[in-house]
Amino acid sequence: MVTIARRILYTVLILAGFASASPVMADELRQEIRLVTGDAFPPFADRKFDGGGIITQVVRRSFDIAGYQQVTVIWRSWLKGYEMTLEGEVDGTYPYAQTPERARSMLFSNPIANLSAYGWFSKKRDPYRDNIDLVGKAICLPLGHGELGQTGRLLGSGQANRVSPPDMKTCFKLLAAGRVDSVVSPVPEALAAITEGGFSEDDFGHIDESLSDMPLHFIIGPKHPRAQTIMNDFNQGLKKLRDSGELDQILGQAQY
Repeated sequence: MVTIARRILYTVLILAGFASASPVMADELRQEIRLVTGDAFPPFADRKFDGGGIITQVVRRSFDIAGYQQVTVIWRSWLKGYEMTLEGEVDGTYPYAQTPERARSMLFSNPIANLSAYGWFSKKRDPYRDNIDLVGKAICLPLGHGELGQTGRLLGSGQANRVSPPDMKTCFKLLAAGRVDSVVSPVPEALAAITEGGFSEDDFGHIDESLSDMPLHFIIGPKHPRAQTIMNDFNQGLKKLRDSGELDQILGQAQY
């Protein structure tokens, strides 16, 4: 009887120990989060901008609000960062628009901000008036950039051909040299690439109608053991950021 009583006592003590440790373990899991993103995507993600860009600021604040004690952001190429996220080597990446292929491979957060992309042309040649003018053309879209909206339909149907250099600056160099017919880019990213390439903004124009208008998201690879927990934490933090008005304040720092 004594032996049985002791076993019961030990079991109770062990269970009590697990119960008391659980909150501590949850707190420890929220101590640090390690994220990856890429450069040259102004004003959303770029080390040249305050706080690493407005989406970097939003992501940091969302995890701060969710209770994470340290948010670490590392910078890699867009392709490398996406691969690291897919394999669960980091806790997430941003900002990404959703495509069918990405939706099959990643978990997507609630929308953070909307982004419009346009077809750019060189003013040295005949300007394009409508998106239909891009049929049969060579379109430049850097590696790691998704084929969104009408761009995706043009490329997916074979009505246009994709050229994919490493970055947007190279796209505009190819456009200026006549080696591609159009560059697909949001306005801030295009203007930054034009300046970085040594050109004048007056050298280029874009079609008035956007090719895509898509929300940007924070994403996590499904191989991450805590993917759903991290995503839930982020979405809750983002909601509080939106409800407080701070999200609009951060995004309002830039025009895009």
